[in-house]
Amino acid sequence: MLVAVTGNIGSGKSTFARILEEHGARRVDADALARRVVDESVELQQQLASAFGSDLIGAAGELNRRQLARRALVDEAGRRRLEALVRPHLQPLIKAELSAAESNSAVTVFDAPLVFEWGIESWFAHVFVVTTDAQEAARRVAASRDLDVDEVHERQKAQFSSSQRVGRFETVDNNGSLDDLRSMADQIWNHLTTGNRAG
Repeated sequence: MLVAVTGNIGSGKSTFARILEEHGARRVDADALARRVVDESVELQQQLASAFGSDLIGAAGELNRRQLARRALVDEAGRRRLEALVRPHLQPLIKAELSAAESNSAVTVFDAPLVFEWGIESWFAHVFVVTTDAQEAARRVAASRDLDVDEVHERQKAQFSSSQRVGRFETVDNNGSLDDLRSMADQIWNHLTTGNRAG
């Protein structure tokens, strides 16, 4: 069974996906695959440098991802340009990784920030959208990553709001504690593996 876990930056989606992984799911991390695609494709690195600045490539040939994100995610045009360059390389890898994981696991969890934005929600038997208050999400990210609040808000703009997501999905409210999130994950895992939601 293929399951997607998504949510805006700072929502706790990856924490939730990792809890399902602890239960026995196979987790496919979209962000890790995106890093792999960029690392393994000199052509893509050159395209990104051409689009967002040649100084993104360091003396040793490495791509400065932090600066790339700052430049690409600053406005809608940049976000669209970034997606147009990366998606043709990334989407086939995602499909291959999901297929391989599904063949070796009863439940495969796709941990990804962009599911509805890419229009791939139909790939999955279940889509779980982890939500939290936008200000709380910004505070969490600013505290745990080298990003300021304004940068977090810019990245939030790259993703759909709850009202923009259409189709069948289940909301996981992560405005409580980690124990609360674990409790919800336990119930959802029981539902996925037995078909009976714990009460």
